[in-house]
Amino acid sequence: VDDALNATRAAVEEGIVAGGGVALLRASANIKATGVNADQAAGINIVRRALQAPARQIAANAGAEASIVAGKILENKG
Repeated sequence: VDDALNATRAAVEEGIVAGGGVALLRASANIKATGVNADQAAGINIVRRALQAPARQIAANAGAEASIVAGKILENKG
């Protein structure tokens, strides 16, 4: 019980982010960088896909279609 109370207090004081890879998925959608060459563009896409991976894997593990879940997460702003 003490751990739960401390975690709740910390979340209230410091703020929280959505779980399940949602924050990372939203961050990937906000990457506006473009590479000046093909190698840089490939690197940017690798980072973008890596940020999407946790949410997609959680969805897949739950038996859902990862692309559909990711799309629905990105549609919602809350």
